Amino acid sequence: MKKSISLLLVTCLLLTLCACGTGGAGETTEATLQGLHVGYARESIMPDGRVNMSGSGNQAHRISDGFYDMLYATCLAMSEGGNTVLLYSTDTLASRWGWTKEARKLISEATGVPQEQIQIGGTHTHAGPAVGGAEPLVLQWKPIYMNALVAAGQKALADLAPTTMYGKKVVTENLTFVRHYVMKDGSYAGSNFGDSSKGFESHAAEADPEMVLVKMDREGDKKDILLMNFQAHPCFTTSADYTTLSADYIGATRTILEKETGMNFIYFLGAAGNLTTGSSITTEKQYKNKKAYSEALAQYALDVIDQINTPIDGTGVKSAQKTIEYKCNDYGQDRLEEARLVTEKFQQTGDASACTAYARTLGFHSVYECNGIVNCSKYPPTDEMTFNVARIGGLGFVAADYEMFAENGVYIKENSPFEFTIVSTCTNGYNNYFPTEKAFSYGCYESFTARFASGVAEMAQEEFVGMLKGLQ
Repeated sequence: MKKSISLLLVTCLLLTLCACGTGGAGETTEATLQGLHVGYARESIMPDGRVNMSGSGNQAHRISDGFYDMLYATCLAMSEGGNTVLLYSTDTLASRWGWTKEARKLISEATGVPQEQIQIGGTHTHAGPAVGGAEPLVLQWKPIYMNALVAAGQKALADLAPTTMYGKKVVTENLTFVRHYVMKDGSYAGSNFGDSSKGFESHAAEADPEMVLVKMDREGDKKDILLMNFQAHPCFTTSADYTTLSADYIGATRTILEKETGMNFIYFLGAAGNLTTGSSITTEKQYKNKKAYSEALAQYALDVIDQINTPIDGTGVKSAQKTIEYKCNDYGQDRLEEARLVTEKFQQTGDASACTAYARTLGFHSVYECNGIVNCSKYPPTDEMTFNVARIGGLGFVAADYEMFAENGVYIKENSPFEFTIVSTCTNGYNNYFPTEKAFSYGCYESFTARFASGVAEMAQEEFVGMLKGLQ
């Protein structure tokens, strides 16, 4: 039986919003908050019926027929000294730039928080509604998504309470793996490229096993908040024929931790562009389904919940935004016409397996390589992208609108001036993968489909570190 949830729209009194003291958008009210205040809200983004899905396959052909668990837009409002940031985590693959721009404008108009201080991230579930596109079902769902973001921002501001933050870093085991392999003959293989039959030798790069936890103790009768930042692709429900809406392991982890701790929970996806949640090549300890994986992930947090005790300074809320120019990827343009044959078939059928088989008869790795070649033909030689960072006292926050590789995420965290730094990917847009120079050199699936040329990822990590230092 098809399940559906109707969204109930909520509004907050103007007087309540004015009391929030959101600096930077007009006059600061007399109620400007001194000392860190944090608010929390969560709104359903469940479609009222069927919707096109993004993540795997062709979203025009992949349409939901029910749901496994609830999908939400979750918002943290963090305010101190007249400045406020709104940090969103949504159970979606990511929000396309056009929708993100529209949403930030709507939220800003409703709350008074400047647009550049609003960061909208996706958890990157491969079983969520398509956040962008012109399909009728997507456009029908769009107001539900937009209204939920506005309502969550308003309610989070109305929920502000004095807060003390604490942090802890946890090293996990066997939860993430780099999905690129060096084979015994020196070749490379992995996700949709190379020949894996030649024998595994080693991973092509190191994963990032670090989980960052931030506990926010709020005064009065307000629930405390647990923030988790971790990097592993939410793609247990990734197949093109999977049509059940799901928040993937993030939703199940949220349920477990909220039940066991009594806290509200928010999750930000770290640098997972070249990571996956299991590997038959490297370990016997695999997590066969999202329930088991969610339990394992949640247990790491539960094991240290009483040890999240390193104080994080709450003084000073700042943000910065910067637009930079980058070089676009021009991969495969000598084979553009052949690639178009495959992509046209994929657009017509939505059958990724059949189109990949066809692509291989023409000498390509997969249908996705062909898609990447066609997309590269549309890019200008150079383009611009916008970077966002924020500082909440001693906590740094990086918003990247692409799938950053693990190495770049580690670099940012290790070189950040803040002891605790949240790297949030698929945030404020979605510009696909962001491979490292090394990954470009061996020609992985991600480099076939990237919008960015080799070397841009290294430039971006330096920009993010520099912007974080500029917030001190």
